[in-house]
Amino acid sequence: MLASLLCCAYLSCDERYESPIPDAPVNLSLDLRYEDSHLVALLAYKTFTQGRLANETTGFGGVLVVNGAGANGLINLYAYDLACPVETDRTIRIVPNETGTAVCPKCGAKYDIAYGTGVAQSGGKYPLKAYPVRKKPTDMQYQVIY
Repeated sequence: MLASLLCCAYLSCDERYESPIPDAPVNLSLDLRYEDSHLVALLAYKTFTQGRLANETTGFGGVLVVNGAGANGLINLYAYDLACPVETDRTIRIVPNETGTAVCPKCGAKYDIAYGTGVAQSGGKYPLKAYPVRKKPTDMQYQVIY
């Protein structure tokens, strides 16, 4: 009985959310040796509103990839949907900058993009929709798949 009560109390405090940004497929290949080489710099970013190859997809509003700050001081790629979670319109896209933040041009919501959380710093209730970035076995190649 006590275990059930503790389990219910734990689950009721769960802070999970469902993003207002609809699910949409993402499939991007990144190669930091060549066409995406500028992403090796800290807080460098790149936006994708369409795939470069026929099989690539870019989520609901496009994809933002940023080399954020991480514990190891190495390459820490994070990916977010470009659609603002306040506006939930695929044509209203956040605008990233070199300071590790991104701002919605319509509502002014400001988001942290440097640490992989996409948390709203001001003007928003939800964080940016994040996508997983996986390192490929080949050196300096990554995949964003959702």
